[in-house]
Amino acid sequence: MKVYLRSGLRDLKPYKANDVPYRIKMDANESPYDLPGVVKKQLARELLEDSGLNLYPDSDAAVLRESISGYCKVHPDEIIVGAGSDELIQVIINAFIDRGEMVLYPDPSFGMYGIFTRIAGGIPVEVPLNDDFSYDTDGFHKAIEQHKPKLIFICSPNNPTGNILELDRLRGLLENFNGIVVVDEAYGEFCSHSAIEYIAQYPNLVVLKTFSKAMGLAGLRIGYLIANKGLVEQISIVKPPYNVSSISQRAARLVLENIDIIRERISKIVAERERLYGKLSRMNGISVYPSNTNFLLLKANGAGKICERLMQEGILVRSFAGNGRLKDCLRVTVGTAEDNDTFLQVLEQILRGQ
Repeated sequence: MKVYLRSGLRDLKPYKANDVPYRIKMDANESPYDLPGVVKKQLARELLEDSGLNLYPDSDAAVLRESISGYCKVHPDEIIVGAGSDELIQVIINAFIDRGEMVLYPDPSFGMYGIFTRIAGGIPVEVPLNDDFSYDTDGFHKAIEQHKPKLIFICSPNNPTGNILELDRLRGLLENFNGIVVVDEAYGEFCSHSAIEYIAQYPNLVVLKTFSKAMGLAGLRIGYLIANKGLVEQISIVKPPYNVSSISQRAARLVLENIDIIRERISKIVAERERLYGKLSRMNGISVYPSNTNFLLLKANGAGKICERLMQEGILVRSFAGNGRLKDCLRVTVGTAEDNDTFLQVLEQILRGQ
């Protein structure tokens, strides 16, 4: 068949999620908890009474932005809502990157920064993390001087390594870079670490947040960004209309109205993360990295085979086979106490060769 795809995209591979049977899913950093019962009941009641689904959703998500503004302590005009933070990453790149312009981001990190940059015709530039996966801010400053980028992505806490960029070092980047710095805080609720407080001080800062992780709404695709009003107005020019469904907007509002339930769940996940970290740290043949997220990065010889054995037992984790620095690593989402215990038991059996 004749290839019509743009030449610059012909070696890109489409994203493929795991589509295999499982009993425990620990590969995509989702919450192990379903929607709170009170939220499900309210959504069902409203759908039965008058769904309104024959009408387009609020394109600007005005009421949801009001709710988010209360949660994040910012003005609604400083918020844009998107279909997950993935869409907002692409929207930001589309708004600011011309063909041939550079975008910096850490490596290893979230792969969509580079993919969306290439789709837009920009040039992705990876800045390696240190050997222990901490941020090399000197490396970022050198890359800024060398490549003259227009946009930088900082994932903090970083996926898949779980570490943060300390706020004082982030300020150093913001103060010494004329372009835009996007701080992706998809996992921020798990460590109470946020750059939102710097929005008023730094007009070149964008903070990305999501309802997919701590809030447990991955299936409804809701993310948001926070920036100063002028930057929000510029980004809004390329935001698709009606991009977040009415049901998604309402569910997100109800979750924020019941934020105490979510915070209790976050505390349970963090406690389980620390328990899981302690157990894994004592296993022979496993190295585990400290985490500020709802997942742990493990290093083990034969990681790919361990992943396959876990899959045979119905336990899905994320393997990085083929990824140079991560080829011996697995990323494991923190689940419920019961799921975590099952994972630990099966992993120990695998390591013992049973």
